[in-house]
Amino acid sequence: MKYFGITDRGKLRRTNQDNYVIASNAYGDVFAIVCDGIGGGKGGDVASRLAVSHFSMAFSLSDPFLEEEEVRRWLSLEIPAANTEIYQTGVNTPGLKGMGTTLTGVLISKAGRYIVNIGDSRTYAYYKDHSMKLLTRDHTLVNDMLRHGELTEEEAKNFPRKNVLTNALGVWEKTRFDLERRDEELCGFLLCSDGLHGYVDEDRIRRIVLDRLMDPAIRVRRLYSAAMNAGGYDNITAILIDLEGDEMYEQ
Repeated sequence: MKYFGITDRGKLRRTNQDNYVIASNAYGDVFAIVCDGIGGGKGGDVASRLAVSHFSMAFSLSDPFLEEEEVRRWLSLEIPAANTEIYQTGVNTPGLKGMGTTLTGVLISKAGRYIVNIGDSRTYAYYKDHSMKLLTRDHTLVNDMLRHGELTEEEAKNFPRKNVLTNALGVWEKTRFDLERRDEELCGFLLCSDGLHGYVDEDRIRRIVLDRLMDPAIRVRRLYSAAMNAGGYDNITAILIDLEGDEMYEQ
């Protein structure tokens, strides 16, 4: 298994409110997450940094994940703990009230591969047949309206409140998260913030991700360049995880 991540503030934003980590524990389990902070000023940066710090530390100290129930139990404990930490920091710190962050993550262990999501950062899987599939569902107002038939795909493209989140980590006293297991044969995962998937055509992303002759580090830098060439309007973060090459995780 090979992986690489990158984050940058882009061309227009004064600060980078994205953060990421590729954490591991003593048993060879891996937990990669991308967090895109919200809250304006320093709030988004603080929230995403707190989330990354929390999960990096908690995962490094975790027991091995040998069964699905252990994964679900750990996430059901640590996600509310991180949410409370961010929420209370916002409430108790002048200028940070209302801050929060998205979180999308991939946890890989002997218990399987698990995708966790809060907000509108995304995780994709890519396959040997040169296809790429979105695994997460955006927790946004526009996506909720699409799902309920209140907007068409065409109307959604120009919806004025398309970036309004309906779920985030740390904004409210409680949060919810999506979690699913992916055991099908696949080549790897792409995790990214909307600074990439919101501005670069998905087919362009797919072509870069599936150029497997290049190391993940080179492909991630090409994804970053594509986002910058598209205007660099937002912070840009991406992680690539190639699963092949590690007997522990190969199908």
